[in-house]
Amino acid sequence: MGRTIASITQTWQEEEAALNRFKRALRKDDQILLDELLVMSRLHLAEASYASNLYPLDMYLIAILLELYKQLKSMQKVLPNADPFKAERIEAEKEDEFIQLLNATVSTLFDTPQRETAEDLVEIPTEVQPEPANALNYADFEEAP
Repeated sequence: MGRTIASITQTWQEEEAALNRFKRALRKDDQILLDELLVMSRLHLAEASYASNLYPLDMYLIAILLELYKQLKSMQKVLPNADPFKAERIEAEKEDEFIQLLNATVSTLFDTPQRETAEDLVEIPTEVQPEPANALNYADFEEAP
């Protein structure tokens, strides 16, 4: 009697065969990269057999992510002083500087003060404020007919 459930290797081969049309549609450089990713997923086939509750492709993607994360961590150990967010901080500083320059330019063009103080603001009492012409008046529930 044969097996009733395909082994993880057989399942992986079926998934790889299903990706062949997609792979052929990619550019040559991308095909090479896809092959490298598929090799990464093969590295954890034995472990994937214990995750029978997941779809096969999900397990392969997790295996690929695991390998890429291991590579990232090893690169971070090699470059301990490398700041992964340095470029983002520089970009944010440039954006802040641009916004400040833009605000200064707009304020000089329109000769408006940048900020109004509380003394400059005149508060109109609510009794004096006119009601708009299309305002709805609501009666209290007890006063309604």
